[in-house]
Order: sequence, then C-alpha cells, then structure tokens
Amino acid sequence: MGLFNKLFKSKKIQYEILRDENGLHQIGGEVPADFTVPENEFIAGFQYLGYLDNSDPLFSWLPFKLHLIHPIYTNDYFVYLDYSDPTSPKIIAPRNTAASTSAFDEIDKDSIIIFEGVRVSLEQKEEIDEFESIGICGEPTWLQEAEIPSCPKSGKAMKFVCQLGSFGEIKATYSNVEPKEDTEMYFQNLNFWCDGNLYVFMEPASKTVCYTVQNT
Repeated sequence: MGLFNKLFKSKKIQYEILRDENGLHQIGGEVPADFTVPENEFIAGFQYLGYLDNSDPLFSWLPFKLHLIHPIYTNDYFVYLDYSDPTSPKIIAPRNTAASTSAFDEIDKDSIIIFEGVRVSLEQKEEIDEFESIGICGEPTWLQEAEIPSCPKSGKAMKFVCQLGSFGEIKATYSNVEPKEDTEMYFQNLNFWCDGNLYVFMEPASKTVCYTVQNT
C-alpha cells in the first residue's frame, strides 16, 4: 500500500487548455482598455497573451484575473513583473529592456504583432500532447530541466500557473513585420522560440509573476 500511495502521489495532475467559445479564459487578443502594458524598450515590445479568470475554481488561488504579457520575440530568458496593480504591472527584471536582443533581425522596437483572441476552458487529461496543444495547467511539462523560479520580492518559490505552447495555431491578426521567407511561420501564429513553451509562475502574496521560456 505504501508503494501504491507513493506512485499515486507522483502522478501528474494536468489540465489541457482547450478552445471553448463559452470558456472563462482567453488566449491572445488585443490589450483590454482597462489594462496598461508597462513602458519598455524590448524589441517588438510586449505581446498580449490573454487572461486567466480566477472565478474558475482551478485558479481560485490567484488574487485577481491575471492578464498575460510577454516580449516573446526577444531573447530575454526570465521576465519578472510586479502585479501589485493587476491592471498596470511594472517590470522588475530585466532592468535594462533597451539591451534586449532578438533572433529576428526584421523586427525593431516599433514592431507590433497581435494575436486572435480565443476563448478557452480547462479539461483534466491523463495524457496531453504538448506538440498539439494550446497549453497546460496544473503541473508543468518541462522541455529541459525543471526551473522553478524564486520570487525576487519575497524569496519564496513561485507557483506554476500555466504553460503555453507553440503549436496551438493561435493566429496573428495584425502585424507590421515583413518577415523573411524562412521566418514567416514565427509571425503567423503564436510561437515561442520555434518549438518552445512559455512557462508562467506567480507568488500570490507578493503579486509577482515570472515568465520563462524553454525550447528543445
């Protein structure tokens, strides 16, 4: 019985992010009128990635409806934001956003890419193919070694919120970028470093959110 309990406890509990026109949550979309993206000099700036609604019992631990943003076309590995004001987060790190670099030389600080807003819900699954999925909640599936960030404000380990993948076919609805023939795919759909995942963590007491990317 002891071995059975150990194996049972080690089993991941994961929820797949699925398209659902009646879903509480949204992936992608335009920046809401009541939300302010922090001032920054990232190459191509922040992309709005949607929101997670804490009225969902699975996200009742979130202190508020969480709007997701990230400069997905930069090479910045960890981005920390202070959501003390959930409608107007501030950048904690990196401090010098003007020093950001990108793998794409066809974009600059004035580039704009907006993705379609897709309503979604969460469904528990025993197996999730991350290469066919919009994303995963519950517990992460790491592409490399596990990297649980520590909150820069409290020092506490941060709690996993979700991961978003590169193969959910969330289409770009607007772009002023003229991509090259071999990079066009990275601007047509929501994509994280070619085949990567964006991992989102939060420390709810300090209202700090961390975004980090892994790829194969």
